[in-house]
Amino acid sequence: MKYKVKKDDLEVNLAPMIDVVFLLLIFFMVASTLNLREVKSNIQLPDTKVVETKKETEINLSITKDGQIYLGKAEVSLEELENRLKSRFNQANKNNLTIFADKEVPFQKVVKVMDVAKRLKVSNLSFALHRTNN
Repeated sequence: MKYKVKKDDLEVNLAPMIDVVFLLLIFFMVASTLNLREVKSNIQLPDTKVVETKKETEINLSITKDGQIYLGKAEVSLEELENRLKSRFNQANKNNLTIFADKEVPFQKVVKVMDVAKRLKVSNLSFALHRTNN
């Protein structure tokens, strides 16, 4: 006697899987919001023994090790940096800029940012350094 196994139609219900994927997407989008302290903490500043008085600067620009440029909290490309800086200077009524550049950033990237600042006639361009205790 031969038994015949009845095969059920195998269907995969995708609705719960889509819900889970969207929930994961929303979770990672919310969890990965970037704030200015996180950007600064990922930047290793060059060391110096010179103590400088802290000046009030309205506009901070950060360059990460990977060469990404952040104007405040927002990531900007080098091409749009000039327009974004110009609008920030007009809003702040100050022409001061502080650059937080990782010590591993190629100098050419910093020079390009300095060129943009020069075209905008920045009155006070300063670089943030990490003070050593030696």
